[in-house]
Amino acid sequence: MSAVAKRYARAGVEAASERGGPEAVEALASGMKGFLESYNGSSELRELIANPVFKGERDITFRAILNQAGLGHETASLLMALISADRMAEIPAVEREVQELADEGAGRLRARVQSVVELTPEQTGRIAAILSKRLGSDVVVEVEINSSLMGGLVCQVGDLAFDSSLKRQLELIRDQLQSSAN
Repeated sequence: MSAVAKRYARAGVEAASERGGPEAVEALASGMKGFLESYNGSSELRELIANPVFKGERDITFRAILNQAGLGHETASLLMALISADRMAEIPAVEREVQELADEGAGRLRARVQSVVELTPEQTGRIAAILSKRLGSDVVVEVEINSSLMGGLVCQVGDLAFDSSLKRQLELIRDQLQSSAN
């Protein structure tokens, strides 16, 4: 993650915390996530922000978009700061850092779970409960589809990884066979 993204995220989180405490930090994290989803899903929005032809009117137009989107004060302020400084390419990294800071402040961990198939809310809840019990902290589970796993799950929480994928099991068997053949 770039130092620029970290600086913007920390400044945004500090401002939110001073203005409204932990609830404002959570609202900032939620707002940044929602905006990033909209940004990634709208080629028109990306074009408006990135195209230098629109630079003169971009700030005014973007502020109107933010007001209409109903994003909170902290989210709109952080996004306007990024746009005014021509740092829109940093939005994904800033969003991740804001989320990490919000999680840290709430004493929460985030788990990235990779699966071959979409998991049901019940399965995701069970994974979160197991990880919470094992790690002694609230855990939020984010699921990603990864067809290369062939089956099973890979779960990453910070630097800790649990890999029960079929791909990994086959790699272990191959390694055992190779070492016993030598």
